[in-house]
Amino acid sequence: MNKRFIEAERWFRQAKESLKAAKDLKEKGHFNWVCFIAQQSAEFAIKAVYELRGEPVEWIHSLTVLIKGDKKRGISGIKELLDCIESAKLLDKVYIPTRYVNSVPYGAPFEFYDKGDAEECLLAAEKILKSVKRLLST
Repeated sequence: MNKRFIEAERWFRQAKESLKAAKDLKEKGHFNWVCFIAQQSAEFAIKAVYELRGEPVEWIHSLTVLIKGDKKRGISGIKELLDCIESAKLLDKVYIPTRYVNSVPYGAPFEFYDKGDAEECLLAAEKILKSVKRLLST
């Protein structure tokens, strides 16, 4: 096995484990953390593709940018994941406000997310992981 495949596999394993943790947190009612970890899971999965390609993107956290690409930043994009762009946009929206108190107008982040939000984020992450798994298998 080559080094890039091994690294891609490590990132994808972490993506799957993170998704599993998010599902466990849903059962405990920690909905803001479910949303954030679902985003992280999808990010790890997408970065597995970049690892396989040998393209460093560790400092990019926007799933939309990772999928669409950004020539100014030297990010090539992943055209095979364009059908996941709506899922990526949804998950991008929960990257910061699920965690930071100063990202919500009052109260705390955990008060702004419910079971429906958590389920929607889990579905979005699952869609991305499923698509990435197909890519890594080819």
